Amino acid sequence: MYEYVCAPWFVVFLCLCVLYILNQHALLCNIQIVSVNDDNGVVTIDSSQGSSNSSPTTTIDSNEYLKNMMDKKLLAQFNQSIINPEDYQIKFSLRPFQAELQNIFAVPVPGLTRDIVEEKKYLKGAIYRLHNAYDENGFDENYFDLVTEFAKEVGYSKRTVIAEASVKCKEFFQVKDKNTGQVIQGMEDDCEEEEVIHLARFEVVTDEAERGERVIGAWKLIDVDDLLEGNVFH
Repeated sequence: MYEYVCAPWFVVFLCLCVLYILNQHALLCNIQIVSVNDDNGVVTIDSSQGSSNSSPTTTIDSNEYLKNMMDKKLLAQFNQSIINPEDYQIKFSLRPFQAELQNIFAVPVPGLTRDIVEEKKYLKGAIYRLHNAYDENGFDENYFDLVTEFAKEVGYSKRTVIAEASVKCKEFFQVKDKNTGQVIQGMEDDCEEEEVIHLARFEVVTDEAERGERVIGAWKLIDVDDLLEGNVFH
């Protein structure tokens, strides 16, 4: 395993894990993205403190920053809550302290990307067709005919890389009824943080430059804790 103190996917996960955990407790509906603080690597939300940001607030639906960092299928999961957050006080803290790269691989079909498959639905499952062809007769003429067929549709220049990382965190989560002050979900005030491990799945598309170098695009978070069962597109 490899440990990272600061890597692009780790920073993204640090920010977005907050949204994921709140969504798991059905509390993200209509919550505006405010009052989120990052202090020495600890991300905290305390709805009782209000926001010191005087700029207009942004909802999850209209936040372009989140859209650029997360796949749209994952982001859509954060808009399914039915609880009105105005009735509750939410406290949450997240302190990631260790990250390990679990797996990284390139999708073995050159040119195949999530955007292309969304545009050309019949390409979904291309990797399994190649696997089946290989299982039947190895790298025979049929196998390379399939590769050539896919290449005609998507080209050779782009490659999709997928990485999975586990992140150990110390977390505190609490929801109180604003009217009664009673804890209705999560931990009591005197509870200590709990150690939790989350699994994050990321994706990036690389492209070939003029001199053959690979140009790396922007990493996107495509799944957390198998919420979308890997969010596989290929």
